[in-house]
Amino acid sequence: MSQTLRLSALFLCTVLGACSLQPPTESVGSWQGYQARVSQLDNWTVSGKLGFRTPEKGGSAALNWTQLQNNYQLQLSGPFGAGSAKITGNDQIAEMFYDNKLYRQRPAELAAQLTGVPLPVDALSWWARGLPSPTRTLATGLATSPDGYASSFEQAGWQLAFSHYTETDAGSLPGKIVGIHDGDRRYSFKLVISSWSFNQE
Repeated sequence: MSQTLRLSALFLCTVLGACSLQPPTESVGSWQGYQARVSQLDNWTVSGKLGFRTPEKGGSAALNWTQLQNNYQLQLSGPFGAGSAKITGNDQIAEMFYDNKLYRQRPAELAAQLTGVPLPVDALSWWARGLPSPTRTLATGLATSPDGYASSFEQAGWQLAFSHYTETDAGSLPGKIVGIHDGDRRYSFKLVISSWSFNQE
């Protein structure tokens, strides 16, 4: 091929985008890229602390949370400063062993019984990763950081803020999630994650 033909071919490749030397990569600041990566993480364990507040009371508990697809196990140590609670379940039903008693209800009802806050447990597994839940109403008011991470959005009546993103074995993930629900009654929660771990199966 002559030099002229080579230059012509290079020009066409550049203009038409048909001759990439390497596969396209996600931009560093891509929210779509973050969603695509993090939505695939469905087998993980987090340790940290869960705080909550209602108009009447507030409290906190150490948290160890294992998620395997739609199934979860939450171990809460010291809620209300007494004992521990263990919750296992899925999106539809959950069991809680607390104060030497076994309770079986819908996840949000168990969360409300334990903390006074009707936490949407199914959505919380997505919010912990800095993502809107695909099973809830469409998130609104999305704000993202220059790195493409969610800073805040509103979903299912909760205004959510995400911060303290840290590097994990699966990339950057939130270290702090704060949720506020303003309705007839004001509820709030704060999830502070000290560590993420992943079980690759």
